[in-house]
Amino acid sequence: MNSEKIIVIHSKFNEDIVSNLYMGVEKSLAERKFDTKNIIKVSVPGAFELPYMANQVLKSRNDIKFIITLGCVIKGETAHFEYISGATSNALANLTIQNNVPILFGVITSYTRDQALARSQVNFNEVNNYNIGYNVTEAAFEIINSVSTLQNN
Repeated sequence: MNSEKIIVIHSKFNEDIVSNLYMGVEKSLAERKFDTKNIIKVSVPGAFELPYMANQVLKSRNDIKFIITLGCVIKGETAHFEYISGATSNALANLTIQNNVPILFGVITSYTRDQALARSQVNFNEVNNYNIGYNVTEAAFEIINSVSTLQNN
C-alpha cells in the first residue's frame, strides 16, 4: 500500500476562486482513484505565504509524492500584483529545483476577476472547461511518471 502524501497548500485570499481550483484537484485525484486519506490540505493567508509553507512541509515530511500550491492574485491599481506574483513564482521555482519533490504552481495570476473565474471553472463535463487545479494535478502525475521512466531506463 502506497502511503505517499499529496500536499495541497491553498491560499485563503480569493477563497471562492481557490475553492474551485481545489475542486479541480479533487476531480483529477478521483479520476485516478487516489486514496483521499493520503491528501493533506494546508491553508495560508495569501499567495505570498505559499513558498514558506511549501518549505516547511519539505523540512518536516519525507513521505511526499508532490505538492500542489493553489492561489489567485488579481491585478489591482498598484504594483502589488507584480511583486506578489513574481516573488511567489520565483520562490516556488527555486524550491522545486532544490528538492526532489515536485511543487506545482496552481496560482492564477490574472488581470481581472473574470479571467480568474474562467481559469477556475468547475463545469468539468464541458469540453472548454479550464481549471488550473485540475491541470496542475494532471501535470504532477505526468512529472512523477517521467521521473520514474528516467530512473528505470
